[in-house]
Amino acid sequence: MPHPLAEFKESENEWQTPMTKTCCASPGYCMLSCFCAPCVICHQRKKIIGEDGEYRCCLGFFPCCDYKCAPCCLFFEAFCCCGLAASANRIYVMQRLNIKTDPCDEYIICCSNVMMVLSCCIRCFTDNDRLANCCQYTADLLFCTTLACMQTQVNYEIKNNKLTQGEWPQLGKPLPIMEAAKPDAEEGKKEDEAEAPQVEMQ
Repeated sequence: MPHPLAEFKESENEWQTPMTKTCCASPGYCMLSCFCAPCVICHQRKKIIGEDGEYRCCLGFFPCCDYKCAPCCLFFEAFCCCGLAASANRIYVMQRLNIKTDPCDEYIICCSNVMMVLSCCIRCFTDNDRLANCCQYTADLLFCTTLACMQTQVNYEIKNNKLTQGEWPQLGKPLPIMEAAKPDAEEGKKEDEAEAPQVEMQ
């Protein structure tokens, strides 16, 4: 099975800000995402789903459960699997806005994952509790920081990308800029029809 991010390597667009600069680009949102990550995840997901959208676990990128009680499923997804939930939101935005992967961002995420695995291995295969705790605290700190940067990057993209016009792209709906262009196109068509010369029948 291909990696969910493999298809974005050849995309045309880039992030408005890399993860390494999100703390400076939007410090308030980054702080909120660090200390209230599950709440931010739920807020972003509700914006993506919209009022008429159907909830799917991790937006279908990592499906693993039933969807009969969407609010409860979203709650447990955000609080119990916040890493996957935030990644799903990020991948969805990359897909809709045709954003390519940033190598530095992927290294940061990979480093966080490796530290989490390493901390588990040290705790399982060694008796050095001090080293295990130190590695665990480091992994947790790196994970929270990475998660905050991911969510801030996505929110900053939505607010500053000209395709979104500050609105979240919703499931099954065109991008906001396309929705805004519809009335203008229809109005232009009507004007063209009104200006067209009338041919009288002889």
